[in-house]
Amino acid sequence: MIGAIVYVLRAENSAQMSFINGRLMHAAFFNIINNFSRELGDFIHNELNIKPFTVSFIEPVGKISSSGGRWQVRRGDRFFWRVTCLDAEILRAALSVQIDEKIQAGALNLRVDEIICNAEVRADSGVVEIEDFISDVKKIPSFREIGFNFVSPVSFRVDDFDAPYPRAELIFSSLADKWTQAQMPAVVDKKIIRELATQIRLTQWHGQSRKFYLSRDRGTLAFFGKFFFNVENLPNDVRKAFLLLAKFGEFAGVGRLTGQGFGQVRIIAE
Repeated sequence: MIGAIVYVLRAENSAQMSFINGRLMHAAFFNIINNFSRELGDFIHNELNIKPFTVSFIEPVGKISSSGGRWQVRRGDRFFWRVTCLDAEILRAALSVQIDEKIQAGALNLRVDEIICNAEVRADSGVVEIEDFISDVKKIPSFREIGFNFVSPVSFRVDDFDAPYPRAELIFSSLADKWTQAQMPAVVDKKIIRELATQIRLTQWHGQSRKFYLSRDRGTLAFFGKFFFNVENLPNDVRKAFLLLAKFGEFAGVGRLTGQGFGQVRIIAE
């Protein structure tokens, strides 16, 4: 079972919050996991290189004053916070959160106002059995292009430098890694996926790349925006496999630092 949960959070105090707040929200989610099971939290922290969850940056529900890349949060301001879980036990931890529970994000004190885990209420939320997820993707009708709408920055590490560009082989090999790490059914060969991805053409895009700072002295080059890849030259079964990996990316994220808000994506097949 995998899932995406959206929490609606309410500020209990005034504080500044960086737009790039994934490190704080990563710590907040680890606190949720540790409260649910310290053993689970220790295992994830110490044993797993690729974390089987993602967290988003918190985003304001309405208009909030900002200055210099920081929200000027006031008591009562509300935020959306999306968490995805690639493991049933972590999903149970995420669902154990209660209404009015406190979420600490640095100097900002937040309370849970609402928990959304139903795709009919919000499209980017929902809990699904893995077999049903795969079946639903297989039912998607014929398509020529797979579109990636990256709603948060995406970065890859190539050798010893950041690679802030949307090459298909980087995107799909990252997804193959995450599929394998999550122990999803069916074996995915990263090398074959990477080779096949070189046949995919970027047909249209709207985006940009720049450096994003996780802290005052630590930044990473990344890109964001909408990117469409033509897959019509691939055999139909391969196309479906690529779409399956892409849709999995809505839960797993793409690239590095997905446990800190990077690599959030929405997929379009047309």
